[in-house]
Amino acid sequence: MFRALPGLVFIVLLSVSMGALAGDIPRSGDSVPARLEAARAAHAKGDLARAATELEAVIVELHARIGAALGEYMPPPPSGWTAEAPETQGLFNAGGGLSVSRAYARDDASFNALLVLDSPVVSATAAQFHPGTALPTNVRRVHLGQEDALLRWDATTHAGEITLVLGTRVMLQIEGDGITSGDQLIEVAKGWNLVSIRKLVGL
Repeated sequence: MFRALPGLVFIVLLSVSMGALAGDIPRSGDSVPARLEAARAAHAKGDLARAATELEAVIVELHARIGAALGEYMPPPPSGWTAEAPETQGLFNAGGGLSVSRAYARDDASFNALLVLDSPVVSATAAQFHPGTALPTNVRRVHLGQEDALLRWDATTHAGEITLVLGTRVMLQIEGDGITSGDQLIEVAKGWNLVSIRKLVGL
């Protein structure tokens, strides 16, 4: 949540940066331009609370729009599995950005796919990929096409996850529970549409 506005520069930058991020996403009935104008007008009058409210509404709408587009690029359910609709959440209380998640299930087994965009979580995760970084004994490096990934698998609990980072902005992760091997995590992770994700966020 916004505590204060640094000025019109902030509003202009928000308009430009968010517009660029959502550039390829349809804008049927787009209310963003009107809300940005309302925020500018409120700021000019000194009504910072109204300006903040309008900007928060803009971010919520753009997050929903971006999340819906990214949800199209989540892995499809494996054969015999069911999948819930993707869910988008703003990460205001975690330093900013947004997450898109999707749950998959079959009997007592489950997967959960998570995409995190423009959050400090991405930088923290990327640090684990640096050459020479010591990894736990149950974590190994694997490849998903041209991408490096980290696979953690615990055979005693039949649980683990596979994680990869795109550039400095996107973290992708698949968590699995009640599954038979880490190879299942790799196969599900191959379902990410990495080309489209990169294109959408400008990587």
